[in-house]
Amino acid sequence: MRITPIALPLALLAVLASTGCKQIPYVPLPAPPTGIHYEPGANSAGIPRMSEAELLRQKHLAQGGDKRAAFNVYQHLRSVENDDAQARDWLILAADLGHASAQFNLAQIGIYEHDSASALYWAKRAKASGYPHEAELVQSLENPD
Repeated sequence: MRITPIALPLALLAVLASTGCKQIPYVPLPAPPTGIHYEPGANSAGIPRMSEAELLRQKHLAQGGDKRAAFNVYQHLRSVENDDAQARDWLILAADLGHASAQFNLAQIGIYEHDSASALYWAKRAKASGYPHEAELVQSLENPD
């Protein structure tokens, strides 16, 4: 007897449907290490705040090569602390580590500051990282009309 490629998944679904989902073991997964732990009830203009300890933890993760943590620090400094100079340093670190949104943001900053070389560099990096619609931006920067 030969089992077709579609028969096996259908058979598994039939078994699951007959046993009910309550019998399927569930083990909750821990939060990813770069998940942000916000201070309960603490915010700045409606934006949740990281505690100093959490901000320090995120910085250490970022300095260890975690691109998400570097972007987390950037967002905190930019939106909560309003420290654009420091925030930009962390944005650049996140982009250097391969964070596609950080690369896209730097491309947009390059466009805004009329720095086409920087805009093109970061747009190409974002495209290589898989950022959506970045191919169009790269093309428009390479071939301005």
